[in-house]
Amino acid sequence: MKRYLNILLSALVPMSAMAYMLNRVSVHDPSIVWEPVSQTYYIFGSHRAAAKTADLMSWSAFQAPWATSSSNNAANSAAFTTPQVTKIKKGGVEYDFNFNAFNWSKRGNTGYSVDGNMWAPDVIWNKVLNKWCMYLSVNGDNWYSSIILLTADNIEGPYLYQAPVVMSGFHTGSAYKDSDLELVIGTQSSLPERYAVGSRWGTRYPNCIDPCVFYDEQGKLWMSYGSWSGGIWMLELDENTGLRDYDVEYTLTGSGDGITIDPYFGKKIAGGYYVSGEASYIEYIGGYYYLFVTYGGLAAGGVANDYNNGGYQMRVFRSENPDGPYTDSRNNSAVFTSYLVNFGAKENDNNRGVNIFGAYTSWGNTARGNNGERSQGHNSIIAAEDGRTYLVYHTRFQNWGEAHQVRVHQVFQSKNGWLVAAPFEYTGEQVTNADIATSQQIATDHIAGKYKLLIHRYKLDHTKKETAEPVDIELKTDGTIAGATTGTWKVEEGTSYVTLKIGNTYYHGVMVEQTLESTDTKVAAFTAVAANTGETAWGYQTETATGIVGVTVDDNYQLSTVNSQLPTYDLQGRRVNNNSKGFIIRNGKKYIAK
Repeated sequence: MKRYLNILLSALVPMSAMAYMLNRVSVHDPSIVWEPVSQTYYIFGSHRAAAKTADLMSWSAFQAPWATSSSNNAANSAAFTTPQVTKIKKGGVEYDFNFNAFNWSKRGNTGYSVDGNMWAPDVIWNKVLNKWCMYLSVNGDNWYSSIILLTADNIEGPYLYQAPVVMSGFHTGSAYKDSDLELVIGTQSSLPERYAVGSRWGTRYPNCIDPCVFYDEQGKLWMSYGSWSGGIWMLELDENTGLRDYDVEYTLTGSGDGITIDPYFGKKIAGGYYVSGEASYIEYIGGYYYLFVTYGGLAAGGVANDYNNGGYQMRVFRSENPDGPYTDSRNNSAVFTSYLVNFGAKENDNNRGVNIFGAYTSWGNTARGNNGERSQGHNSIIAAEDGRTYLVYHTRFQNWGEAHQVRVHQVFQSKNGWLVAAPFEYTGEQVTNADIATSQQIATDHIAGKYKLLIHRYKLDHTKKETAEPVDIELKTDGTIAGATTGTWKVEEGTSYVTLKIGNTYYHGVMVEQTLESTDTKVAAFTAVAANTGETAWGYQTETATGIVGVTVDDNYQLSTVNSQLPTYDLQGRRVNNNSKGFIIRNGKKYIAK
């Protein structure tokens, strides 16, 4: 069997043989932040995992230490017991509040250990405090969880516990007396009935995990948080303290399990009724606040008849306001009004959230076979200072068990204002968000040719590790599409916006140059979303109508035949001649045609 690799003439200039692939990291639930002094990107994840990079390709792992008043390298069991902030102001009046986050979380299980329960931190620079602020979930059983604030002078720590932001689990008895519920809603003679729901807490109210903290365009500070349990909620924070703004009041709206605004928990912006969804992340891009929520189970899947095992998939909503309402491209609300299945083979037909991408394989050179990606999620996204936007997530793989790694894709905004992710990992491409709207990255006469097309559809069966896989199509010079599917294509002249009609569905996105991972090969590629279905289409060119040469590669990736027009280059990318020999770079090795 032979593999076929088609190469743009301009693609034979070697880079660094993709050395970035040798510097992978495993950070579950990666949250990205930019540190401007060192010009470094950082990601922070669950269980104290963290990593940093200067280029979003080559990563170095580290672990930020905890601090206490007596140590700059404190144990997990000591780090969240003694807050530095014990005075809370509301209405100009100061109240005492001393919250031991460790003790709160162990209420739900006598054998509780905080190790393994430090979930999904989000780090942000607070320009008033002049501190790095880490918002960390200290998870406990039976919803006894809290989100706490820790601060540091250096982004790598040590981080010192300041105070709680919000907590959950006061569903019975007098536990609420140890929370800040009464600071928010006033003194209570007993637990209010709407909270006294015992084991039904998760249908109505959040588990206080997975914080995302961000400034809106007016400089207000917000925090989204929550999970399958009760949905995703939003609180306004105090820019001066980084904590909950106790002067912001929320008026009870809705009743029973349909409460959408709660005086303590704030405003529900997604999920509810134990419908799957966690890991909210919000970023302002090009006129909209985009909300990412990950549906499904985080495991790799493949367990027969267990539809909750696997299916992790990022879905996207948007709003013109930081606290919503958030809707998808078909105007579906991110908030549910009853329970239904929203992922996997049994997903409700009214699929919610734009499916920016999901499990896939047989794609390019890397995401193939055992290395096919699946269960991608708990992402963050950053509109960076370099004019580009990056999506950062962790992924499991087709046959790696529960091992996972971090991946980064560049993200673009389509002409109709939806986000589309580049079909391959970020490898240093230079196109910016502004370039997409003002320049044509791929000349029209270089677009026509043969492509691999992959549709990221809903309802993959994760009990069978089903993935999306590509088919072969051709974008013809007359603007039609032939092959496994038919349709039309058109690029808006002077821009990189592309419209494809695939079957009877229109996809709007961008046409850009991409690098086929693990080689330095550049290809024309598109990424586009169908607003009326929420599905995303990826494509990359395998052979053009003009300007491309075909190279046949055998099972050992040795060149066996080369088109007579292929020139030879030296390792510095200098053209040597124009005879029938050539080379490609693969996995850091140079293969010469024989």
